[in-house]
Amino acid sequence: MIFRPSPQILSVISNNTQSVSFGQLGGEDGLRFLGPIRGVLPLGPNGVPVPTFNTLRPSPFSDNDTVAGMISYNYTLEHQGLASEINCSYVDSSPIRFGAVPGMEAPWVLQFNATCDHVAQADVLENVQTFVVPNANGTLGFWACQSQPAAGQMPTYFIYLRGRGRPGPGNYQDLIGNVTCTVSSNRAAIYPVTYQSLPRIFSSTKSIANSTQLHHILMESSLLMLAGVIRGSQNTDVNLVAESALTFGPRSLKLPQQRHPKYLDLYKWMIQGILEYEVRRIYSFPF
Repeated sequence: MIFRPSPQILSVISNNTQSVSFGQLGGEDGLRFLGPIRGVLPLGPNGVPVPTFNTLRPSPFSDNDTVAGMISYNYTLEHQGLASEINCSYVDSSPIRFGAVPGMEAPWVLQFNATCDHVAQADVLENVQTFVVPNANGTLGFWACQSQPAAGQMPTYFIYLRGRGRPGPGNYQDLIGNVTCTVSSNRAAIYPVTYQSLPRIFSSTKSIANSTQLHHILMESSLLMLAGVIRGSQNTDVNLVAESALTFGPRSLKLPQQRHPKYLDLYKWMIQGILEYEVRRIYSFPF
């Protein structure tokens, strides 16, 4: 089983025509995106199926006979989304530590944790002591920290990835190693989002407005969810989130199956895509 690449990862291909469907957000056959979703929750008659979200009422779409006579159509709405800046780099060391699970002699499981205080940072994963995962050939560790913000400033967030595995092909310690990603901003932004009826697909363009306000609570909640996604994607062979980059690179970008700077862009887009999706889930919880 291979974890499907996010729209952000697919967007690095200039002629990409693959879309990604998000069934949990509703819509007929799920909401389908071409390119980055940018943290947008699509509205309108083909968007999230909640009446209070349909901002096109009254409109031609309110009349069933009119809609039935449409061969094709598209519409564009301006939606609030998320603008964030993420940069990833390979580093020599990591705060993440792997070890045996206390009280368990089983070699097929292990645990990992980390501390942030040794680098003058604070934990984001509060009340999380350890993560228990299978001891696979490809195991991915994850942790998140934040800087101590200056007065009146928002913190910078640090996402740590650490690969681990038994010696041999596909060993994440060799393929991934230690990666640190820095999230330097997290702002609301306005994006034009277009729906095209024939492929039944949404797509967005660059933002046309950005908020000056940063949202640290939203970011921290998204990082907690990201931690859950990465942990939940670990099976007895590989981590499916990591595989979205490690399989996409060789197949679509002809990257070597070894550590390469271009993979850092894929990790960046992978993380950004999950964070944006989790933001949409947070916004849609009350509904």
